[in-house]
Parts: sequence; structure tokens; C-alpha cells
Amino acid sequence: MGEQWMFYFDPNRCLGCQACSVACKVRHGRDPDADEWRTVHHLRRGEYPDFEDVPISMSCMHCHDAPCEKVCPPNAIEKREEDGIVTVDRDRCIGCHYCGWACPYGAPTYGDDGLMSKCNLCLGEGPGGGAGQPERKTPEEGGSTPACVDNCVGEALKAGPQSEVMAEASRAAAERFENGVYDGRVIVEPVREDDEADALADGDGWLDG
Repeated sequence: MGEQWMFYFDPNRCLGCQACSVACKVRHGRDPDADEWRTVHHLRRGEYPDFEDVPISMSCMHCHDAPCEKVCPPNAIEKREEDGIVTVDRDRCIGCHYCGWACPYGAPTYGDDGLMSKCNLCLGEGPGGGAGQPERKTPEEGGSTPACVDNCVGEALKAGPQSEVMAEASRAAAERFENGVYDGRVIVEPVREDDEADALADGDGWLDG
């Protein structure tokens, strides 16, 4: 397999402005009312004035173990050998929603046709799941930057081959990734104190809003 592409997220730099989700819809020509391939959740804890709000930008994380691929009856979902990006062949999708139940990030969306679509890491513009698109290239190789990354106001999002993303992450974030936090699916910078970061990873005391 070629080198896995993956996302990096720094919650300390995220403004919760939704520029990432809006940019995704614009680049792919998606209906403004359609479910979003990238969403921004807010994890909140405590009561005013001791109140904390951490915005979390979420999409398909193109998991190394791709739980969605494992449960897809018609084998419409593929973990690509060349770049590790998870794509869906909508001509084979039967709209059973098994992938939605298996995904730990709620990434699959379903339109009026009942078929699944999700983030394809901007393999190509327009609707679809990225199936059949050529290998993902870095901007240095002539590829475009994913829309969410390109439009992130706070520079909280990055994407690229694992070695390049790891090289830009802090030592703490790299160690957390190597230790299996988030099951090694995404590189996330720790939030403030280490104990709070661990609690955030476990969901301890945080409410999704």
C-alpha cells in the first residue's frame, strides 16, 4: 500500500467558524441543505463562569482499519491501496446504511436517492464518493489542497501523507497518535493540560452540542 493520507486537527486553533464545512460544499457543488461531509461539533463542559467550549471539526478520517468498508454488503466502499483514501462507488451502493452504523465519526451522509456519500479528501470536485479518481497528490506534486484545509481561518486543519503530517505535528500530538489515541486514525493536538486532553479523548464530562 502507498503512504496513508490523513487529517490533522488542532482544537486550540479552531475558531468554530464553519469555514471548513462551507468550503467543502462550495468545492463539491453540494446543496446548501444537504448533510455536510464536514461538520463542526462543540464539546462543552461546566457552567458559567467555569465553562469550556472546544470546537471539533469532523469528517471521514479515512481510517486505516475502515470499519465502513468491512460491513458494506456490495463492496462499494474501498480503502485505496495507493493513498489509503476511503472512497465509495455510488453505482454499487444499495443505500443499506450499514456504513453509517459502523462509522465512529458519523461521516456517511445519504441524499434523497438513499445512496451514501462522504468526504473524499477532494479527490475530485463535484458530487460522488471519489471512486475511480487518480492517486491523491500533494500541492508540491500539482494537486490541490483539500477545500477544508485551504479555507481554515485558524490553520487548525492539515491533510497529507502520514509522514508529512506527523513531521508538522507537535511531539505531544505525535506521541499520542503513536500510542493509539483516537485509534491512530487522526492526529490531534492535545487540548491545554494533558489530563483534559485525555478526558476529551474519552468523552469524560464533555457534552456534544
